[in-house]
Amino acid sequence: MSQIKIVNVEDDPSSREATSEILRLEGFTVLEAATGQDALRIVADVKPQLVVLDVRLPDINGYEICRRLKADRATASIPILHVSASYVSGKDRVRGLEGGADAYLVKPVEPDELIATINALLRMRDAEDAQKETEQRYQVLFESSSLPTWVCDLDTLEFLEVNRAAIAHYGYSREEFLAMTIRDIRPAEDVAMMEGYVAKIPDAVSNAVEWRHKKKDGTIIETEIIWHELLYRGRRALLVSGNDITERKRAEAERERLLRQEQEAREQAEAASRSKDEFLAMVSHELRAPLNAMLGWAQILRSTKVDESTMTHAVEIIERSARTQSRLIEDLLDTARIVSGKLRLDIKPVDLTSVVENAVEVLRPAAEGKGIDVQLALNAPSEVITGDADRLQQIVSNLLSNAIKFTPQGGRVELRLERADPHVRITVSDTGKGISPAYLPFIFDRFHQADSGSTRRHTGLGLGLSLVRHLVELHGGAVYAQSAGEGAGATFTVNLPLRAVLPQVRDIDGEPPVFSSEEKLSAPSLVGVWALIVDDEADARELVATLLQQCGAKVTTVASAEEALSVLKAGEGGLQPDVIVSDVSMPDVDGYELIRRVRERSTKGGGRIPAVALTAYGRSVDRIRALSAGFQMHMPKPVEPAELATVVASLTGRAGRVMKAR
Repeated sequence: MSQIKIVNVEDDPSSREATSEILRLEGFTVLEAATGQDALRIVADVKPQLVVLDVRLPDINGYEICRRLKADRATASIPILHVSASYVSGKDRVRGLEGGADAYLVKPVEPDELIATINALLRMRDAEDAQKETEQRYQVLFESSSLPTWVCDLDTLEFLEVNRAAIAHYGYSREEFLAMTIRDIRPAEDVAMMEGYVAKIPDAVSNAVEWRHKKKDGTIIETEIIWHELLYRGRRALLVSGNDITERKRAEAERERLLRQEQEAREQAEAASRSKDEFLAMVSHELRAPLNAMLGWAQILRSTKVDESTMTHAVEIIERSARTQSRLIEDLLDTARIVSGKLRLDIKPVDLTSVVENAVEVLRPAAEGKGIDVQLALNAPSEVITGDADRLQQIVSNLLSNAIKFTPQGGRVELRLERADPHVRITVSDTGKGISPAYLPFIFDRFHQADSGSTRRHTGLGLGLSLVRHLVELHGGAVYAQSAGEGAGATFTVNLPLRAVLPQVRDIDGEPPVFSSEEKLSAPSLVGVWALIVDDEADARELVATLLQQCGAKVTTVASAEEALSVLKAGEGGLQPDVIVSDVSMPDVDGYELIRRVRERSTKGGGRIPAVALTAYGRSVDRIRALSAGFQMHMPKPVEPAELATVVASLTGRAGRVMKAR
C-alpha cells in the first residue's frame, strides 16, 4: 500500500466511490469523508499528502473547509484540489484558488487529468518541502553554531545576517548589526588593512586569517576568522565564523595554572603520604616502647627474686608505661572518631574554672618533676558554659602537657582564664623551645611533628594539638598558636564563644530559676507550654528538658520516635503537646522520618504541632533537609539555652513574655 494518503471529500456516494477507485488504482491510500466536519477531523488526525475536495457539501462548503485548513499551521502546507460540478464558472475557480486551493477541476473529470493534476501538486509539495528543509537546515546550523557567525556583502561589507552567538559575543542587537558594516567591528587603525584583504579574497589561497575585533563596549579581542564565498539572496557575500582566540589563550593559561595546581596537589599528597608513613612508624615505636618496658620488667619479676625497693620501682615503671600506652591509644581512637565524624560531645553545664584548676592539679607533679613553675591566673569570675567537661579538660590538659613537655628544666608555664567578650579565653604560655616559622602553619595538623625523625627528643604521637583544634571547633570555638621562633617559647589561645555561656541561675524552694540581668540574656516565659522532647541520649534529653523547665514549661521526654508517636496517639481528640523538640540522629527511626510521620497525622492527632530539630550537623544542606522534612526550625548543637527557649516561645505564640530578672 502506498504511503501517500489522499482524503477524498465528496457527499455523493457514487461520485465519491468512483474517484476513490481511480486513486486506488494509481496506488494511493484513500480516506473518504462525506461531510465537511468529517473532512476537517480526518485531515487533522491523519495529515494526508493531498485533499480532493468537492465544493458543494451538505454542512460546510468546500471554500470554507479550504480556508480553515490553510489557516491552521498544522495543515496549511497540504495541497488541496477543488472539484465541482456546480461551481464551474471562472469566478468560482478564482474564488477557490484565492481561498487557498492549489488547483481547481470541473466535473466530470477525466481520470488521466485527475491523476496528472494530483501528481503535479505532489511534486510541487515535494519541491517546497525540500526547499524548506534546506532552509531550515541552514538556519539551524547557522543559529546553533557556538561561534559568532555572520553573512556580509562582499562589495559593500554590510552585515546581511548574524546568529545569536555573534549578538551575545559582540554586544550588539540584531537590528544594530544589520545597520552596520564589518568596518564597525574593527579598530579604526585596522580598517584600511582589512579592506585591502577583502579586495583580494577572489584570489586568496587561504580562507583563514587573524583579525582584531572591537566589541560594543570597546574591548579589543583577537579573533581567528574562517570565511567562505556564497550567493546570498542574489548578492555576492561571505559566510564568516569568528573564534575569539583571546579567550582560548586565557583557557590555555588556565590549563597551565590547573596543571601546576595539580602538580602541587600531587606533591602535597605525596608529602602527606610520607608524613603518614612517618607517623605510622612513630606509632609503632611509641606503642612498643612502653610495651617493651612492661614486658621486660614483668619477665624480671617472674624469673628473678628482687628486693622490695626493686619491686616497687618495677611496679611504678609498669604502671607508668601502661598509662602512657593507654593515653596513646585513646589519642588514636579520638583521632579515628574525629575523622569518621563519630565523636560526640556530652553537653552539660560546665564550670570552666573547675575544669582549668583540675587540669593544672593533675599535671602539676609532672611540672614539679622538671622544676617548672606553673602559674594559674583566673582573671574572671566562675564561668559556666555548655560543653563536655571531659573534652574541655582534655583540651586544657593537652595544651598544658605540651607546654610542660617542651619547656626546659627550670622554665615557666602560665595558664590564664579570662573573659574577653565575645569569648571566654584560655591562654597557655611557656618559656620553652618555641616553634619555627616554617612549622607554625602546620602545628595543628595530623601526621605533623617538628622533630619526626629518629633523632627526635620528645615522645608522643603528635596528635595532641590536632585533637585540641577539633575539640575546640566542636565547642564552636577556635584555637591559635603564636611563637617568635625557636627558643622563644609559645602561646596557645583558645576562644570559646559567649553564646555558649549560661547566666548564673538560682532555684529557691522549687521556683523556676531567674536569669541574671547582668548577663544581658532574657529568657521567655514558657508557663503553660507543653513540650515533647525526643532524644535517644539520656543526658541530652535531660539537658533540653531542664532548660525548658527552667522557663516554666511542662515537658514530656521520650527516647525514640515510636514513643513520641505513642504520645500523640494517646492525645488524639484531646490535649496534644504545643511543640516537639527532637534530635535528628536516632537509631531505628531518625528525626526526619519522625517528623514526616507526624505531618501525615490529622490536626487533632498532632499533625500540625510545630517542631524544632536539634542536631550536631550544622551545614546548610542539613538545615534544608530538616525544613524539607517538616521541621519549622533547625538548631545546631550546642544550642544556647535562651535561644532555644526563644524559638519555642515563638513557635507556640509566647514570644514577648520574658522571665523577670532578679
